[in-house]
Amino acid sequence: MRVVGRRAHGQLKTTVLTLLREADAPVTARMLLERWPAGDPVPAFTTVITVLTRLQQAGAVERIEGQEARFTLRHVAGGVAAESMLAALFESADRGAALMSFAEQLDARDLDLLRRAVGGPTP
Repeated sequence: MRVVGRRAHGQLKTTVLTLLREADAPVTARMLLERWPAGDPVPAFTTVITVLTRLQQAGAVERIEGQEARFTLRHVAGGVAAESMLAALFESADRGAALMSFAEQLDARDLDLLRRAVGGPTP
């Protein structure tokens, strides 16, 4: 992982997604900060809101309006792994490169599963 300041690149988003996953109901940004893992640098409130907004725009998080906005993971087919993969893809500046990099890291069995999922021929 690339290090940006004191935090590894992507760690903030990963922590937010993990906290949302562990929540039993929609939570506010303040609630996320209260649950922030001990020992991890605690981000500013506005930083957490920015991450949540980007995850919402990527389709990984749902925003529930009220007195104070609450957020929850958006459930997609395939569960938590698919949510994380989609969030990473939507954040990528070059989606094609991100998909190619992902596919290059798959073993033969997973490549066959992926080909079947997209309707392609299997070797």
